[in-house]
Amino acid sequence: MSKPIVVGIDGGPGNDIALHWAIAEAAQRSVPLMVLHADEEWSTSVVRTGSVLEATSKSARKLVDDAVAVVQAMNRDIHVSSVISPNHPADALISWATDASMLVLGNRGRSALSAAVRGSVGASVVAQARCPVIIARTMPPRSAPVVVGVDGSPASKAAVAFAFGYAAQHMSGVRAVHVWHRSVLPGAGDLPAQRRAHLRVVTETLADAQQRHPNVPAWTVSTIGNAHEFLAEESMRAQLVVVGTHGRGARSGMLLGSVSQALLRNASSPLAVIP
Repeated sequence: MSKPIVVGIDGGPGNDIALHWAIAEAAQRSVPLMVLHADEEWSTSVVRTGSVLEATSKSARKLVDDAVAVVQAMNRDIHVSSVISPNHPADALISWATDASMLVLGNRGRSALSAAVRGSVGASVVAQARCPVIIARTMPPRSAPVVVGVDGSPASKAAVAFAFGYAAQHMSGVRAVHVWHRSVLPGAGDLPAQRRAHLRVVTETLADAQQRHPNVPAWTVSTIGNAHEFLAEESMRAQLVVVGTHGRGARSGMLLGSVSQALLRNASSPLAVIP
């Protein structure tokens, strides 16, 4: 059986978008869907009475059962399962992502899961997950392009491959964005020479993906500026923004690159972070 899409739910206001996003992708890719809830009450060290634990268990079971019912009502062809983890949300997400084709999360809510997506723990989850992580914020129009950040790094090449594959499945185009800083170092060349060099970075990074998906329209943008600010602006007109976990300028030991971290907080569209 194909690896499932795992969707994390917590009962917060971001649940519906994440669940609907995951349902659409599972149907599009013909893969199973797993609904994951990490029970916050069980993941604390506070001693609780049996009655409180029983109530917590019933609440968690109702949450996942309701989500499964939504999946079955929307598409009965999807093979759906559910799991309630007693672990901390971040630990549960990282663990279940190991055998997933994709991890889908919402980013609105007050629970530990929602906080994990938004905060420093979220950066850890995204950085350590062994599959693409989708932060589902909206259900944007499918006519909008897939925007991918390009810098020539290995993570960037993985992001480009995902972006073209996603665009091919959804019959959309790819807008490849490369944002750079002008160099004043000796030997860097004048500005026109630097522009040509950076355009080559984009062309070379896209080459394999374009060969695999020749029918996917692609546009390139190479500009001087701030990468995360430019991509955040692009996200206002994108159906999905795709970035790698680490860019070319990431420092050794960083869990997640600065651009990816900034977009976790600031992107308007759904965000895909690719390992």
